[in-house]
Amino acid sequence: MKPFVRRRWILSLVTLGVALVLAGTWRLGHIALRPVAMYSGWLLLALVLGLAFFNARKKLPFLPLLDANTWLQGHIYAGWVAVFVYFLHAGFRWPDGQLESLLALVFYVVAASGVFGLWLSRWLPPRLARSGESLVYERIPLLRHRLLAEVKQTVRQAETETQSTTLGDFHLHFLSGYFSRRPGLLSPLTGEDRAHHRVSRELTALRRFLNDREAAFADQLAEFVETKRNLDFQLAGQRLLKVWLFVHVPLTFALLVLLAAHVWLALNFSHRL
Repeated sequence: MKPFVRRRWILSLVTLGVALVLAGTWRLGHIALRPVAMYSGWLLLALVLGLAFFNARKKLPFLPLLDANTWLQGHIYAGWVAVFVYFLHAGFRWPDGQLESLLALVFYVVAASGVFGLWLSRWLPPRLARSGESLVYERIPLLRHRLLAEVKQTVRQAETETQSTTLGDFHLHFLSGYFSRRPGLLSPLTGEDRAHHRVSRELTALRRFLNDREAAFADQLAEFVETKRNLDFQLAGQRLLKVWLFVHVPLTFALLVLLAAHVWLALNFSHRL
């Protein structure tokens, strides 16, 4: 068994064990008429605080607080425990009250975005690696601009040397729009780039009408098309990962604010009782 598979099994079993212990403790406390709702609420708050600290830990890599991978594994499995504790605390019904309903909604969205991000972080990076050269996200717009300029220069050179407008017309009708377009936000999830397939198909069909010199320029354009495909996939994939963080992280801090308000109201209400 591979080390990461063994680690996953061990951590999953530990998480399951923790959940069973919590469930048993909650049940015994409930039978003993202990304030299990208060205990589970404080535990849930502590877990969410710990999960939120993971983002702060990433921004402070110089702190001697374990390595990033250890924090990531802790974040993942503590997240599953937090979901379990939430259902112990709130049950499987939709809560009453505006604040509690908003709190439940934000918690569900944060949990769902966390599960989606976990799947995305496992599924997308290997596909980005297989699609072609890995690129720094901030450099991709510059590379796209340079590629567009190279395509225009190649087409102009082809028209000058061959005294033919065939490739120029093809660029006008197909390549110009293709090299200017930006990939959609969710395009990495579809697994298919129809625009790329269409341009490649049209370029292959055009080769039947080209002489040898024009065909050489067409080969260069075909290489540019493949480069554009990799740039688009790298841009869209890395952008999707960043957008996911811009959703998950702010909602986590919004959840903390709502939890703080909920705790204050709960303590204030119990005090009046």
